[in-house]
Amino acid sequence: MTWLRPLLLSLALVAPFATRAAEPIALLPATGANVHEGHLAAATDVFRSQLERTGRFEVRLAPAGAGGRDEPTAADAAAAARAANATLGVTLRISRLGEAAAVRLGAYRPDGTVAHVDELTAGSPDDLEPVLRRLARGLAEGQPARSLAELDSVTLRESDPYLKYAATQVFGLRLGTAFLYDRVDGVSEPANVSGGGVFWLYDARSFLADVSFDLHTGDGARLISLALGFYRPLSKGNLAPYLGGGVGYHWTETGGAGDSGLALRAAGGLIIGRLSSVQVRVEAGYQVSLFKESPGTDFLGTPQAGSTTRPHGPLLSVGLGF
Repeated sequence: MTWLRPLLLSLALVAPFATRAAEPIALLPATGANVHEGHLAAATDVFRSQLERTGRFEVRLAPAGAGGRDEPTAADAAAAARAANATLGVTLRISRLGEAAAVRLGAYRPDGTVAHVDELTAGSPDDLEPVLRRLARGLAEGQPARSLAELDSVTLRESDPYLKYAATQVFGLRLGTAFLYDRVDGVSEPANVSGGGVFWLYDARSFLADVSFDLHTGDGARLISLALGFYRPLSKGNLAPYLGGGVGYHWTETGGAGDSGLALRAAGGLIIGRLSSVQVRVEAGYQVSLFKESPGTDFLGTPQAGSTTRPHGPLLSVGLGF
């Protein structure tokens, strides 16, 4: 029976851990603000049960005089730990404001140093039991209670969706002009293309974002743009300058076959009437294509004169949003 000796050796190694005595701790009566005394007594009982259920602690209740309405200090908890011959003095504080209650746990060594501090918010009275359960487990495992949620211990506060800022939306029309340099047809002067478009501007207070579509033609050239823009407002007032940029999908034709692709744009502008339901928007920018336009061929397949270029140039616009 050669297997018996290793088995007995393993059992001998495991036995000390399996029979390890629970750690004695002194639990002071719960204190609170805007909480009924009966609820504090019930919280103390429930928390004691949750601490014992972890299997790590032997809970020794401190005298009732150690509690009260005022939260015990570190010195009070340390004195309770020494009086109970315990390794820790544990305090529990419940502060209710409206329907929610902040539940704070403090654990202090006999010398008054902090061993563990944790806090969790209960969104309703029904939340208190899972909150106390997670605080007890956090003390036993040395982890924050907020990271110990399980299917049956998620609180009402944690299940609520986060509140978010409401962004305002402005639809607008604009007219503008653009100058396209590096024309495929070799003309040194920039192509001046004019036209207009529509935009949807979203104001999220700390930043602005827009979606726009524009069509510009002229001088034998054409620019069609579908773009996204992101801007930083420099004022919270009715007159709000801004700076930013964006990316767009451009289709350009400057004397060649025309081509399309992504383009980058830097821009700055001014919103007149940011706090109003009607706004005037003035903007200037500069766009650079990330693609190249080639001369192409005529209807007979003969290559046309010109060179492959990368169109770029400034843009100016005035818009009305409502």
